[in-house]
Parts: sequence; structure tokens; C-alpha cells
Amino acid sequence: MPYYIEQWRPRPKWLSLTPEDRGKFLFDLSPTIQSLVEAGVELVGYMVSDAKPGQGSEFSFLRIWKLQDKDSMQRIEEALGTAGWREFFEPGRWQGEILTPQVAIPHLVGL
Repeated sequence: MPYYIEQWRPRPKWLSLTPEDRGKFLFDLSPTIQSLVEAGVELVGYMVSDAKPGQGSEFSFLRIWKLQDKDSMQRIEEALGTAGWREFFEPGRWQGEILTPQVAIPHLVGL
């Protein structure tokens, strides 16, 4: 089963919004997320980094999706793009299968 992990950090435009406007945007985004779930992708959850500046990823947040197929990622991207997500957040992405150590370690060795 493929997974899609979005990572993002806020853009200055997001940081310039009031907390009320941020909340409104996220509330207005809810139907977009719900439509993706109803279409068969599973929103596994979110993570907020607790790493201190300079200790880890440059991205602050993750959202994890379990996909029906690899094409589901494109549907997520399009829906979030239409909803204006990229205006406020700079994205990073991961997509792929979860691997066992027996499969992943040879990939690391072969780098």
C-alpha cells in the first residue's frame, strides 16, 4: 500500500495572517480534505516537529496519507492546489511503499 507524506513550512503570507484568518482558511479547507477521504484516501494523521532550529528538518509539519494507488497522490496535490494551500505553505514530499529493513537496507548500502 503506497503512502504519501507531505511536509511543509509556512510561507511569510501565512505568518502575516491573523490567527482568526488562519483558522478560517483551515476550516474552509475541511470539505477538500473530506472529499479526498470520501474518494478513498486515508488521512493517517499529522505531525508537528519538536526539533529545535538547526536540529533536524527544515520543515515544521507533516501530513500522512495512505493511498489507494499512486495516482491518488496527484488527486491530493490537485485538490490542495485548487484550495490555495501552496499560497501559504512551501511543500516537500515523500511517496512510496513502507519497506521492511530487509528491503530498505540494501537501498542504503547501494547509495
